[in-house]
Amino acid sequence: MQKKIKVMHMIWSMGDGGAQQVVINYLRDFNNDPDIEIKLYVYTKPTTSKYDQEIKREGYNVVYLNNPITKLQIPYIKRFFQRPVSKKVWDQVIKDYNPDVVHVHISALLGVTMPGIIKNKVPVRFDTLHSSPYRYTGKIKKIISNAFQCQNVIPICVTEAQVEEAKEWYGITKYEVVRNGIDIEQIRRKCCSKHEGREVFGLEDNLFVIIGVGRLNSIKKFDLLLEAFAKVHQVQSESILIIAGDGEEKDRLIHLAKKLGVEKSVRFLGNIADVTKLYCAADVLAVTSDTESSSLVAIEAQACGTRCVLSAGVPKESVLLQQTQKLGKNATSETWCNALLNDSYKNTAVAPLKIMKCII
Repeated sequence: MQKKIKVMHMIWSMGDGGAQQVVINYLRDFNNDPDIEIKLYVYTKPTTSKYDQEIKREGYNVVYLNNPITKLQIPYIKRFFQRPVSKKVWDQVIKDYNPDVVHVHISALLGVTMPGIIKNKVPVRFDTLHSSPYRYTGKIKKIISNAFQCQNVIPICVTEAQVEEAKEWYGITKYEVVRNGIDIEQIRRKCCSKHEGREVFGLEDNLFVIIGVGRLNSIKKFDLLLEAFAKVHQVQSESILIIAGDGEEKDRLIHLAKKLGVEKSVRFLGNIADVTKLYCAADVLAVTSDTESSSLVAIEAQACGTRCVLSAGVPKESVLLQQTQKLGKNATSETWCNALLNDSYKNTAVAPLKIMKCII
């Protein structure tokens, strides 16, 4: 019997995020593959995310490392001791599994996985750029650049725009483009009318509903969305902002909503298993992120026919509908307010939905 190719995927956690959605697709597609043995290593413990729940339910080949941390408790100093701990852990699991291929998700993880990858002489090495290369600077940028230029790590870009950024920022000369894919037909089968979607979330038909979906992380700039919504609410009092997702920024964002005086019109749903009904219930989706690789959230929403307003950090390839508006860099909360309210905006879609099957 021919030996299976052993592929080791590596990620920090499987919380609800775009990188995690890509990883779960690998697990789904290669589960019980006759030629490839795919195994995912997650540095943290399982979370309550929909992906961790699916992993448990389906019995995918996943190892949680349960977040090994330094025993040093001095707050400022312990961060300097955490990196050696993480490197040692990754080195050991790479040695134990002895993969033919490693696939790193989130480029910063190369900082603690590359020593083990090199030491254990893994022959084939990939890293998917799940966000803009410009996100990383200083020492970590040098580590990532060195991995691409000198250690035979092949960068996987998800858009053509990202390729150009990676060439400029990391000096890459070889790469692969693998677009983040979604099953448009599956999403459309779950779609419903706006009224039906609103019934699911207890929303009145007369409300102007703005939604934001994603990890509550500073890079997503939900604070900008809250500031824009506060201005929208002054113009359109029958409006509501719904944020689906969880993360370390939640408490700060709840406090900001109170400070802006809109806490009664903002709902934090936390992580929800299926966002399709929320897309259908919304008047508009806002993606305020500093950077996005391709924004699966925006693509999914547009597959439901939902109007979207996207930040400059979202690649132009993610514009699929005429009514989707992409704002300029450093757009203010006032600009966002006007864009969210403007339901007459029309442009030329970069990648119309009718050809999406060919490009994702």
